Amino acid sequence: MRKILLICRRDCLSLLRSTLSWSAFAVYTAATGLLFAAALRNSTGTTEPLPAILCTQLLLAMCIPAAMFTMNLFAQERSSGTIETLMSAPVTDAQVVLGKFLAAFIMTCAAIGIACLVFPAYLAFAAPPPRHSALSLAAGIAATSLFAAMWCALGTLLSLLSRHQAPPAILTLIIALAFSATFTGKIGGLDIARPELRVDIADFARGNADSRIVFFAVSTTLFLLFCAVRVLESRRWASSK
Repeated sequence: MRKILLICRRDCLSLLRSTLSWSAFAVYTAATGLLFAAALRNSTGTTEPLPAILCTQLLLAMCIPAAMFTMNLFAQERSSGTIETLMSAPVTDAQVVLGKFLAAFIMTCAAIGIACLVFPAYLAFAAPPPRHSALSLAAGIAATSLFAAMWCALGTLLSLLSRHQAPPAILTLIIALAFSATFTGKIGGLDIARPELRVDIADFARGNADSRIVFFAVSTTLFLLFCAVRVLESRRWASSK
């Protein structure tokens, strides 16, 4: 565990020194704020709770920080020539993957925390202040964090499969946005065509937790990390021959 945390700390510091990371914070906060404001206008006259609206927008924009924080995990190691040093260090492939994944996940969670500042800002200027449940908001953010872990695991795997930064970032953006739209009920006709696929992550913020979402996010994250470890192992064996 100590080696995983050391790798995580190393990558977190590297990300914090990057202008791209701070751009990710700014873009994600701006995108979430704009989506939140638009969703508020569209939900006027409805009984939709504010935590559910916010968490929906957090998830829809999640593809931005997940892609930007994972695109350099291994590509930058290759471009800087430090990948050989890392692979020759006394660490296992699983420790390398988990350390880098954890760094991207922590940074993405930090982006969620910064983006959540738009919520109290809206409440401060709203008149009269709308009622909301802090517990419902916490449940919605926790569910959003599960998907943040899944997209970071996807980005980690794609970063391993590519020698360049752009392809994994673009693929992570597309896949994460498509699945997020599915899990927030934003794909028109889905309810009619396949009602059994109707899963809304905002249900957590409404007080109706769906175990299918938790199982899907956790199992998919573990599977993607398993695949990433196997890819790194195959690269190590190929380079040793």
